[in-house]
Amino acid sequence: MQRILVGVVSAADFQRARRHIPELSTYSGYDDWLDSRYGRFMGLSISGAEASLETVALDGFLDWCQARGLRPSETALDAYARFSEARPGREPLSAA
Repeated sequence: MQRILVGVVSAADFQRARRHIPELSTYSGYDDWLDSRYGRFMGLSISGAEASLETVALDGFLDWCQARGLRPSETALDAYARFSEARPGREPLSAA
C-alpha cells in the first residue's frame, strides 16, 4: 500500500503561505484550513489508505515549486511532502 502524505505548514507560516497559495484565501484562518486538511487525511484513512499529516517548511516548498515551474497549491504541498520524505538524509518533519 502506498503511503499518502497530506502536507501542512505551521501556524507561524500560515499567513505568509496565504500570499503564495491561492486556495488558502478561502479559509477563515489556520484552524479552519487545518480542519480541512485533517478531513482529507481522515477520508483517505477511512478509505483504507495509509495516510498521515506532514508538516513542511514553507520556504523549502516555495523554492521547490519555483525550481519545477509549479504554481504553489495544496496539491503541490502534498507532492512536496512526498518529495521531502523520500529525500535521502532528510531531517524528520514533525506531524501536525
